[in-house]
Amino acid sequence: MEDAAARRGPTTLFCIPHAGGSAAYYTRLGQCLPATVAFRPLELPGRGRRLREAPHTSMEALTQDLFHHIRPVAQTAPYALFGHSMGALLALQCAVRARESGVPLPRALFISAASAPGCQERPPIPPMTSLSPRQLWESVVDMGGIPQDIAASDEFRRYLEPVLRADITALEDWLPAPMKPLPVPITVFRGHQDVITDDMARQWQRLTTKELRIRIFQGDHFYLRNHWETLADRIARACEAAA
Repeated sequence: MEDAAARRGPTTLFCIPHAGGSAAYYTRLGQCLPATVAFRPLELPGRGRRLREAPHTSMEALTQDLFHHIRPVAQTAPYALFGHSMGALLALQCAVRARESGVPLPRALFISAASAPGCQERPPIPPMTSLSPRQLWESVVDMGGIPQDIAASDEFRRYLEPVLRADITALEDWLPAPMKPLPVPITVFRGHQDVITDDMARQWQRLTTKELRIRIFQGDHFYLRNHWETLADRIARACEAAA
């Protein structure tokens, strides 16, 4: 259990990026968080400061990598997990790994723009690993993940495509095992125009024995870029309520 000093200290918020994303994506979120939340964006191999490392191609390897960085804090202080899209599924997997390892669970789990594993409402999606480079970039731009002018850069595409394809491979090859619900409150954030519907968001209730909250923002799959301040406020309030 957490001691009294830990309970009074800030909650460390680990932020996990989306497919092809990096820790830098969350810079604005960190600027908006209050002092009660210690911002800790996590970097995955193949991007940012870990650019020279080969990207992982399985959810298991990605989870193991992330949990290696989460565990030291989790053993000594309160923490919470936030993930967007693929990052949300990795956040869930890290919480499951904490339970399996006998490590204290996060105070809260924040799911952004992701359906629960095994969601029955989600329509079939053609595999993205089979897309040509042109089709892949059109798909990413259509989702709002990369501005058109940046996506048009040959240099940027050469940098990002191997990472993006590795992440997509990990997602599409993932066969999640049945999961027992976690005694951790879950907040689901979604964009009003995203493919993630309220019905899909509500299926996260299967994975928690605590409260499930759903918060809707104007925007698409990458609604975050227009709502960092509000998102930070809701995260901070939820962390405080879970303390």
